[in-house]
Amino acid sequence: MADLVSMRADAAALRQDMENILSTDAELTVDQVAELDAKREKLEKLQDQVHRAESIDAAREAVARPTFKFPSGQKFTANREAFGNINSRQVFFERLKAQFRGERISDRFIDFGSAETGATGNAASLLPVDLQDEMIRLFANVSAVRNAATVRSYASDVEIPIVTSRATITATTLEGVAYDALEPDFGKVRFRSFKTAAETAITEEAIADARGGLVDEILQQHSEAHGNFWETAYTATTAAASATAPDGLRCTEASLSSAGFSDDAGSVVITDVITSTNTIASVTYKNLLDVAFGMPAKYWGLPKSWIMSPAMYQHVLGLTDDSGGAGRPLFQARASGTIQDDATLGSLFGYPVLVSDALTEGTVAGKFQAILLERGSYIIADRTGISSQMDEFTRGAEGMTVFRTRMRSDGRWVRPSSSARLQIKSTA
Repeated sequence: MADLVSMRADAAALRQDMENILSTDAELTVDQVAELDAKREKLEKLQDQVHRAESIDAAREAVARPTFKFPSGQKFTANREAFGNINSRQVFFERLKAQFRGERISDRFIDFGSAETGATGNAASLLPVDLQDEMIRLFANVSAVRNAATVRSYASDVEIPIVTSRATITATTLEGVAYDALEPDFGKVRFRSFKTAAETAITEEAIADARGGLVDEILQQHSEAHGNFWETAYTATTAAASATAPDGLRCTEASLSSAGFSDDAGSVVITDVITSTNTIASVTYKNLLDVAFGMPAKYWGLPKSWIMSPAMYQHVLGLTDDSGGAGRPLFQARASGTIQDDATLGSLFGYPVLVSDALTEGTVAGKFQAILLERGSYIIADRTGISSQMDEFTRGAEGMTVFRTRMRSDGRWVRPSSSARLQIKSTA
């Protein structure tokens, strides 16, 4: 330390000498300029020496500083070896090797949970671990219904006029005979806005320190949870025109009739095909053909999509058209790309196929396992989609920030006669 003090004093003296020369009023002589250059060079070298000496002293103080301070009254000799995260694993194993009296640590297997090393299982916690800045996700289901139906947004609850039945002309009109009365029936469908809401409280430490995109993952799961719930609600068996929930795509034909939908030009309210037995394995080529083309022909060309349960989709993959021996596969894979490129997995009778986990049933007997949904037959009406709120105040005294999300939506049948469904027989 004395050397550092003397070097600082010498540097201060050089600065003073240089200031005295520069303070001369007259023009500097050649000798004064030469003296000034010499003192400047000497000062720069001395400053470098002072800087090195200060760095060495600071490092010594850091090494000598205890790594842990115990409360007063307790005596403890602190380990004075300072090491960072980079070489901590190396130091750990070097010390562990020393405990085995020179044996190479690679020569024997160390089980930190066994009695061989005298460990109780806690030794494993001494191994340094670095939490990576990534997150392995569990993926949410893709909404098949939103891909197959019409999706709209409204600012308020609405009603949409619909034609409940068409009038027809049944014969020619003779000369002088009164015109046929053509009186179609009309109705309306009410769209409400049912709400889902969720919140998660996150500590300020988690927000500031967490890795792996923890907060982003939580908020993404909020939006996915809303989507999963509504997918289940749309594919439920809820009766049509319910005041408490969206219309279920798997509601009964009787509830559609009660909601005001009538036969469309002699056809049923909706085409439901029932299998011959109570298993998915009993589904045949003819069953699927009846679903696709059992509705009035005027609806065949409209945009439709199959929505199937995973079990039904797997069964369809093995079906053929029964023509000539083994037959040709009914399901047609995508002509280009892969199933990762789009929600549709291929086509059946020319209509794209979507798969929804919401149709999965423990017991399939009596349940709808495939829906051929015409896009305009079912409308999803979102009020505003998913909205969010970040609340730093309600639980601010606890160091918590509350994230809230909500979604308001509804789904209604508007023309069920242009869609069809496949139902598994309830009894064997």
